Amino acid sequence: MNESNINGNLASENSAARERGASVAREYERVVNTFNKVLLFKEKIRLSLEHRINELESYSYQNEDQLNTLSRNIEIYEINILKSSENLEELLAEETRIKEKYNKLLQGASMDTVGVAPLIEDEVEEKSPKGTSSSTDILIQQRYHFLDNLNSSFQKLDNDLESINFLRTKLLDAKSKICEKKEQALEKKLILDQNSRELYAECEKLESDLDISTKEEEVLTLEYAQLINKVEGSIVLGDDIDRILFSSLTTVDS
Repeated sequence: MNESNINGNLASENSAARERGASVAREYERVVNTFNKVLLFKEKIRLSLEHRINELESYSYQNEDQLNTLSRNIEIYEINILKSSENLEELLAEETRIKEKYNKLLQGASMDTVGVAPLIEDEVEEKSPKGTSSSTDILIQQRYHFLDNLNSSFQKLDNDLESINFLRTKLLDAKSKICEKKEQALEKKLILDQNSRELYAECEKLESDLDISTKEEEVLTLEYAQLINKVEGSIVLGDDIDRILFSSLTTVDS
């Protein structure tokens, strides 16, 4: 083969090698840029999902604390409502007893049934001037005393009934307010229960998305590392080639 043919083949091979090198470099750069962009995107996705999951877990803890507080409050409301009902029943029983005494007095029953001790004759005689009171005077005094005691007994029963009505009004008002608070707490508890379900569902979905994205990131990172290792391992030049390249580069640069 003459020298011109050799030089021609060399020129062709030189040009082809440079073009192929440039093409491989462009393709490698494209692959590297793609991996870098995708891995950066995957990192952002992972960090964003982790941050959102942490937020949801914090919201869930707060929501759970509020639910526990509401549950305790509802239990207290129920206890107070029960106590109010028991107190109202006791007042009703007491009112019934007083009204029974009231009716018995109206029907002419003895005042002993309502705890009133009538004035005895000896006491009347002691209060009357000695030697001046007749049996009629004593009877009249006993009648007045009886009527006074009877009126006092009715007045006491009236006062007791009035006190019971006053206490009943206060208890009913307090019970109504407690029932209102309980209803409000129950409504808020329904909302918090719904929030808990929604937070749990969203957190569960995000954890699933994070798991899928993390596995893809792991696969891509491993593949990228293997690709870099292959390229890095192939760019190993012998001493002779390294000497020729850098001596020629020095000449070119100069």
